[in-house]
Amino acid sequence: MSINLYIVRHGETYINKYKRIQGWTNAPLTKKGIQDGKSAGKRLQNIKFNNAYSSDLERSTTTAEIVLNQNKHTDSELLQPLPELREQFFGYFDGIPNSIAAQAIAKKRSLPENSTFANLTSELGPFEIINAIHEADPTGDAETADLFWQRLMTGFRKISKENNDNDNVLLVSHGRLLSTLGQHFAQLDGDQAEPDNGAVSIWHLDDDQLELHVFNDLKTIW
Repeated sequence: MSINLYIVRHGETYINKYKRIQGWTNAPLTKKGIQDGKSAGKRLQNIKFNNAYSSDLERSTTTAEIVLNQNKHTDSELLQPLPELREQFFGYFDGIPNSIAAQAIAKKRSLPENSTFANLTSELGPFEIINAIHEADPTGDAETADLFWQRLMTGFRKISKENNDNDNVLLVSHGRLLSTLGQHFAQLDGDQAEPDNGAVSIWHLDDDQLELHVFNDLKTIW
């Protein structure tokens, strides 16, 4: 059984705009972020979705509602928020500038302190970068790779069980989460695996296995 899973990254938030880490911290969409959602919705307006899901974080639910409100065939009341598919939890680093967090993580792993998150992801890989963030977190609150992956796969198994073969399903989720999926299932390069805000990617989902067909698309009208 294979489900057609249309995954949209949420619209830009103010934390995204200010180039800060955003995990579980909420922030409203910017004007551009609202337009990100409208643009994705317009490009997906002709797809009849059998079900629709989002992370339970505000930026994802808001984007999902914007997308569904433009859809010609799908009622926005179908939307189900799933806490299992919220963004990675960065603990102490949530909300601080990307560059400062990257420096702290690089220092902990004895890597060049001018490393960016893209550098670190390429160097360490999709799961070890998560563990490195956890290790560098002085509070110990940041998720480990095992915890993150277990809850993520629980969410995808739930979607798989609730849908039928060849169903079209919408999911609005997050950048680092989608980057991890892309690196693990599609061997995307770590510095190119995080999609743009409002971008559409198409995956085929079977239980907790995913196959990538379209990545980071900002132009196609389906």
